[in-house]
Amino acid sequence: MTRGFWESTFTGPRECVSDLIRWIRNPVEQYAVWRDYRNTWAKGEFLRKSPPRNGHARTAMIVSIDSPLFEVKQLAMLGTGLRHVGWRVKILLDSPKRRWHRRFFQAHGLDSFVYWDDMAGGTTSASHARELLDAVKTFQDVKQWSVDQCWIGPQILSSISRSTFQGAPDVNDPEVRRQLAERLPATLARISVARGILEMVDPDLVLMVEANYAKYAPMTDLAVHRGVDVIQVTQPNRDDAFICRRLNRETRRQHPSSVAREVFMQLRDKSLSAEEERELNDVFTARYGGQWFLQARNQPNTRDVEKAELRDRLKLNGGKKVAVVFSHVLWDANLFFGEDLFQDYGEWFAETVKAAAANPVVNWIIKLHPANLWKRQRANVTSDYSEMMLIRASIGSLPEHVQLMFPDTEISTRSLLALADYAITVRGTVGTEAPCHGVTTLTAGTGRCDRFGFTVDSDTAEEYLDRLETIQNLPAMTSEQVSWARRHAHLVFCRKPWVFKSWEATFDASGKKHMLDSNLRLAARSWEEIEANGDLADWVQWAGDPSRVDYLSN
Repeated sequence: MTRGFWESTFTGPRECVSDLIRWIRNPVEQYAVWRDYRNTWAKGEFLRKSPPRNGHARTAMIVSIDSPLFEVKQLAMLGTGLRHVGWRVKILLDSPKRRWHRRFFQAHGLDSFVYWDDMAGGTTSASHARELLDAVKTFQDVKQWSVDQCWIGPQILSSISRSTFQGAPDVNDPEVRRQLAERLPATLARISVARGILEMVDPDLVLMVEANYAKYAPMTDLAVHRGVDVIQVTQPNRDDAFICRRLNRETRRQHPSSVAREVFMQLRDKSLSAEEERELNDVFTARYGGQWFLQARNQPNTRDVEKAELRDRLKLNGGKKVAVVFSHVLWDANLFFGEDLFQDYGEWFAETVKAAAANPVVNWIIKLHPANLWKRQRANVTSDYSEMMLIRASIGSLPEHVQLMFPDTEISTRSLLALADYAITVRGTVGTEAPCHGVTTLTAGTGRCDRFGFTVDSDTAEEYLDRLETIQNLPAMTSEQVSWARRHAHLVFCRKPWVFKSWEATFDASGKKHMLDSNLRLAARSWEEIEANGDLADWVQWAGDPSRVDYLSN
């Protein structure tokens, strides 16, 4: 039964009072959200009134425990497509108090909810938590924490890293120890709640955005081990698309932007056609031409600089080769994908800079990740960069042959790739992009584009550091390797994104955090228009086929 606007908007007087208090506290933001919700409800009438088709009798559970509104709409658009072809769609929220989530899902025609808090309240084993904590001596001790098939260590360490803005949290530090003791019981409790929800809903498909953070990872791990189909949806560095990947026991710890090995190997030796070359070059142009907001915020106020000017500005020795270290955002460390040669990004960064300082035969550029700018702004971080603190603690001052490039540089990444002979990363996007330009690229971890034949991959930290010690002796890429890299990049940048047309995304460039700083709005006016666009039908067809790991456009 279709519910009316007011019936769906308010569940009782208490909710009305609470909304009024919110309005008084933040009238500008609340006015914008109310207006957006009313517009969504009006435009989405055809979504709610369109009866679902018969025949599937399968259940999809959308996990949106505490998502921002952008993710709510992201999941709602996809859930709408599943409902339209006959799936039963259940929405998991943390509690009925998450009313804006409920309202926007209902505006899209999704009206069946399950609440995390209804299953919570069970007891946790205090003795088990103490046992785990008492055995902790190193970072790796925590990282390897696994309980009931749930790998909880990386979740907890990532949360602590983000809260302390440290790339390498010391597990023996009193504050870190306090956070471990505080977070562990709650994480253990989530495992039993997630198990209960999976048993109650019994989904055939679980759909989520955040598959790894503490509130979501137990659900992901348990669903994967139960053989439930799990799809993770992430945002690439373009505004009009999502990346969709199926998680199973084989792919659970692979980066969502990676491509299934068997798919790549089938295509690796097939050179790009002229049309595919044009598509890839168009993507590179868009990435650095300001076409997409999400990519442009990682390249703010940058420009291309010619090689000669760049060498002169950076005072590089003209007779030496150039190696560029592309650092990750250390305190936003991602501990969930693949295997790392070092315990975390902080240790990798410190050891890599030490190796650069010890090799004066090469010009070294240490490029701090540009996302530091907007991530620090959103998190209200005013302290010194984590990278600078690590350099001071482990090295002191840098020698002349090592240059630092800060996030606010005006020099574009495209200029660096034209200058570099070598690129160094753990598993960053540069590992996909730099080899396309013939730049020999070294990785310090698995899980994204390693071991496809176009990167230099190491099995141990010692092997990696030995390569940095004599990096100038590494051979240049062959034309065959460059061809492989471009085939891989075409898959990642051109075919993996699911480009949507029936919705449109908008982003606030002010940098201020509010509920609609990222937004999705329904653009189509009827199911006929959505079907003519073909975007949602294409995604639904892929989602319903468990044999296909990566969404890849035709």
